[in-house]
Amino acid sequence: MEQVRKLKSENINKLLLRYVIPSIAGTVIIGIYSIIDGIFIGRTVGTGGLAGLTLAFPVLIAIGAIGIMIGAGTSAIISINLGKKDYEMASRILKTAFAYIILISFLITFLGLLFIEPVILSMHLAKNLENYVLQYSKIIIIGAIAQISAISLDPILRNDGFPKKSMIILTLMSLFNILLDYILIVVFNFGVMGAATATVLAQALGSILYLKHFLTGKSNVKIGKNNPFSEFSIIKRITKTGFSPFIMELAFGLLMIVHNIQFIRYGSSLDVSAYGIVIYITSFLYMVYLGISEGVQPLISYNYGAKKFNRVFEILKKAVFVNAILGICSFLTILKFPNLLIKIFNPNDTNLIATTTVGLEIHNFAILILGISMVLTMYFLATEQPKIAGFLSLGRTIIFILPAIIIFPIYFGIKGIWWATVFSEYMSLIFTIYFISKELKKIKKIS
Repeated sequence: MEQVRKLKSENINKLLLRYVIPSIAGTVIIGIYSIIDGIFIGRTVGTGGLAGLTLAFPVLIAIGAIGIMIGAGTSAIISINLGKKDYEMASRILKTAFAYIILISFLITFLGLLFIEPVILSMHLAKNLENYVLQYSKIIIIGAIAQISAISLDPILRNDGFPKKSMIILTLMSLFNILLDYILIVVFNFGVMGAATATVLAQALGSILYLKHFLTGKSNVKIGKNNPFSEFSIIKRITKTGFSPFIMELAFGLLMIVHNIQFIRYGSSLDVSAYGIVIYITSFLYMVYLGISEGVQPLISYNYGAKKFNRVFEILKKAVFVNAILGICSFLTILKFPNLLIKIFNPNDTNLIATTTVGLEIHNFAILILGISMVLTMYFLATEQPKIAGFLSLGRTIIFILPAIIIFPIYFGIKGIWWATVFSEYMSLIFTIYFISKELKKIKKIS
């Protein structure tokens, strides 16, 4: 418990290094093994397999969004209660989260297997693409409990005061996934099915390691003695607090679906493959920003609960600065070497490289500011202000971008679809700055 108490007294720079670096390492590792899936499929199955994987990706995102909701909601309110020294409530929240994970995972698997085939068939895809999407989606849905458990328990472990252990588990998951990708895709030629199986098995390994930490008495927050199935108020609180990142992730899946529809409507499967490569490249950068945001979340939550508001905003200021610098560096790197990054996925298809380059160069302007928006939105999640966090998440993932994706290509063709993301990110940043300015004024009055 001493590790947790240090959050309100230890030097901020030391805390940031201890929490943010393992968090970045963990999320980047996750990003890398997602990219490895794309590289293996792109180089072995080809453009068609890559397009199929891109079309199926929203299923993975939707299930992951559930895990993000439970993990983000649980970890934030546990940290706030630790800051208040209410250890009994923190234990009750932890046990209730375990029950929540089990119940919702089985529900997702049941409903997913019931509806996935009619949904995919209604898209009227080419037969080979349809097969790829169904193969990948069904395996991911069957293994939903592994994905939801792994994603949920990681932020809870970090908020328990074990950021390094989180990084180690994520590293083991990633290495296991990459090894299985090679065995199943390259050696046994299982293609898209191999990629999905590798993902589920790696997440199952991670889930077992996370559970071992909490079930063997090594955690600071102990499992409560309460009946979790009667704790509806805690489930509601977890859902409410985690709703913002849930919507953000779910909306990303919806956006992928809309993007895919628009790219097929105004272009072809080549454009879908190009979009997939851009998503893989930018998801790596997204994971870096996410690592910083998730790394500062326990620091902000604990100090906010302890009413150490000066420390809260000092932590936030440093996180914004780091993300801004990373945004500039990422922008310049992509500007200088777009083809080099794209050729990792498919070095031979010149049409694919040319199409992807156009999209990546436009998307690059969104990457420039993405990290700033993410860490500022995380502040409202970390301080249990779900309405503001939810609005900001909806703004950048639905409110601004959906109309733009529909309207822009009417006037600008394929490029309009790419520019819609840029428009959305800048509109979202304007609103985020407005809300954070109001928050600063409110905290100054309180303190």
